[in-house]
Amino acid sequence: MFFRFVMFVLGLLILASGISTVTHAGLGTGTISSAAIVLSQRTGLTIGLFVFATNAFFFFLQILVDRRDFWIKALKQLPVCALFGMIFDLAMWATSFLDPTSYAMRLVQVAAGTVLTGLGISCMVYARLCILPPEGFVLTVMHRWGGSFGTLRMGVDIFIVSAAAILSLLFFGTIVGLREGTLVTALGSGRCANVFLKLWGRLFPKHRAID
Repeated sequence: MFFRFVMFVLGLLILASGISTVTHAGLGTGTISSAAIVLSQRTGLTIGLFVFATNAFFFFLQILVDRRDFWIKALKQLPVCALFGMIFDLAMWATSFLDPTSYAMRLVQVAAGTVLTGLGISCMVYARLCILPPEGFVLTVMHRWGGSFGTLRMGVDIFIVSAAAILSLLFFGTIVGLREGTLVTALGSGRCANVFLKLWGRLFPKHRAID
């Protein structure tokens, strides 16, 4: 249990750090925060608050796929969503010193943030202690219909980015917070998570990441 708790906490911290690292590169933001940034700029409220709202949306999608153990899932996931929203705002502040001056360095920072995002996701999934609703939704779909975690997670990312683009056009008449860095994260974080899940499986063969 201690091992799982450590993996979970590390995953939460690494995930928030990865997304904020991508955001401060100035080439867009991470997928989970893409709609949150649009809504934050529209309302003046914190990005972390809307990251929580995004997670809550995927919690209800998860429940639509599988209604079993609703209250257990709610008690395990929604408080973590709120905690992650606060950690995300803290991570944005802690990584604010990251300010690359060249385009090449911005791309490097996006790549590093994408890897960190995938690592954070894999740690939380592997811990099997508690996961954020986007990953919970993906696992629920896998258990019901099958599929690859990385591929389905990439689909979730693309959905969030598409929603952010639509909201951005509706509110501002232009695209806000979405650039090539967002695309890199959308296409890469799920695949990175797959790689790390396989790595954890080799390092800890007695622990199953996905039941």
